[in-house]
Amino acid sequence: MEPIDVENLTEGLRHLALFRKSTGINPIDNYGYRELMQVVELKQILPSIEKVSGRKGVDAQALKEGYKNIELKSSQFVKTPTLDNWQSAMFDMSKTEDINKLYLFEGLGHGLFNTNGDAIPMASYWISKEHIKKIHPLFDKKVNEYKILKENKPGGRLAIYISPKDLLQYLDIKDIIWFRNGGQIERI
Repeated sequence: MEPIDVENLTEGLRHLALFRKSTGINPIDNYGYRELMQVVELKQILPSIEKVSGRKGVDAQALKEGYKNIELKSSQFVKTPTLDNWQSAMFDMSKTEDINKLYLFEGLGHGLFNTNGDAIPMASYWISKEHIKKIHPLFDKKVNEYKILKENKPGGRLAIYISPKDLLQYLDIKDIIWFRNGGQIERI
């Protein structure tokens, strides 16, 4: 590491500390910057959306648009995203209450972030409160598959995984709002 690298890192961390002091949100804890950048993207359709600080519970709210419980998922990705290769969103199931939380989401987003460190999601999707209940049967299916798997094969990751292809078994493609490089698009 060269002295300029140390200087750049120090300056970056200083700016992140100022951001945390101003907002109460630590953007580097648990990939918090990803949720923050998804919030920036979603302001195009939910002008009042704000990130909620903390690691547990609600990720964001858009109270003027009627959202108290927005869940934002993110993944790293290197390819150009398509429906066929889009990485699944992971939902933690390590606690009993995690299963119940799935049914409380009023909106759901999943952003793919380039492994090169780009701040803006390379692509993302949003499912609004008008359509979120349509995927409750998908949650049922995934939770049941998870329970059977855990009974037959203990150990492993305590999570369920949902891809856009899974979602499209329960939603019309027009029920999903798509984004690419920070801007809304018709379809992925």
